[in-house]
Amino acid sequence: MTEMPNEVHLALSGRITFEQDISVAQGAQVIAIIQAPAGLVRATPGPEPPRLLPELALTREESTRELPSNDEPTRQPLLESPRHALDSSGAKTIPEKITAFAAYLTLVEGHETFGHQDLRRLFERARERIPTHFSRDFDKAVRAGWIHEGTTKGAYYLSDSLRNLLEDGYAGHRGKRTRRSQAPATAARRKPRSIPVPDDFAEVDHIPASIDGVPPYQQVKLKRDRLLWAIKLAKELGVPALKSTDVTWLTDKLGDAIISRDITAHFKGLHRDGLANRSVIDNAMRITEKGEEYLSSL
Repeated sequence: MTEMPNEVHLALSGRITFEQDISVAQGAQVIAIIQAPAGLVRATPGPEPPRLLPELALTREESTRELPSNDEPTRQPLLESPRHALDSSGAKTIPEKITAFAAYLTLVEGHETFGHQDLRRLFERARERIPTHFSRDFDKAVRAGWIHEGTTKGAYYLSDSLRNLLEDGYAGHRGKRTRRSQAPATAARRKPRSIPVPDDFAEVDHIPASIDGVPPYQQVKLKRDRLLWAIKLAKELGVPALKSTDVTWLTDKLGDAIISRDITAHFKGLHRDGLANRSVIDNAMRITEKGEEYLSSL
C-alpha cells in the first residue's frame, strides 16, 4: 500500500504569485475555496482554517471586486460630448453653435479639417435642430474669422484665436463684436480710406487679372487661394514678396480686396501647407515652388 504524502506543494499565479508547502488537509481547503460558488465559502461548517495562507481567506467575490465588468457599456465622458461643447462655450446664435461644434471636432476628436456634413451630424448628436439656412449661418462664422477655408474645396479649419473656446466661452469674442456694432451709423457709412500705391508698384502701369497657366483671379473660390494668387502675380510683376498693406491694395485692384485683418489667418493656412513663407525681416510673404504648383492645379 502506497503511503500518502503528508505535505503537498502549492503554487498559485495570476494577479498574485504564491508558493508554499502545505498539508494535504490545507490543500483540500484551498481547492474548496476555489471551486465553491461566490458567497458560500464562509458558510461551509467546519473548523477554522489555519492562517498559513491569509491571501486565500478572501472569497471569490472579494478577490474580483476590482475587475471591470465586460458587460458594462463604455460611457462617453460628459466633457467629451458635443452637447457639453455647446453648453460650455455658451453659444447662443447659430454661427456660434456651428463654431462650437467646429471646436469640438478640432480639440476633442482631433480633426485637422472638417466639412458641412461633419457639423450637421454634431447637431443631431447634441439633439439640436439642424439650421434651416445652414450654409448662410456657416458663412457668417467664416466672415467673423472663427472658421477658415482649407486647402481642399469644402474643407475648413478652426481659427487659432478660438483654441480655448470650450474653456473660456464666447465672452471675449462676443464683446469685441458688440463694441463694433455699437459704433455710430455714420461711421459705418463712411467711405473707406484710399490706400496709396505701394512703392514697389509705383512703376507698374497695368495690373493683369490673369496669369499664364493659372485660373483667373475671379475664378479662384477660396480667399486663401486668392492671397496666394496675388503673391504669385506680384512675383510676375517683379515684386518677389508682398506686405499685408500691399496685398490689400493689389487685391482691391483685382476686384475683390482681402482686408488686412484677414490676411494673417489666410497666410497661416498657406504656410502650414508649405505654399508660402514669410521674411523674418519685414514679414513680406513669398510664394514657394510648391505654392506655384498648387495654383497651376486649381
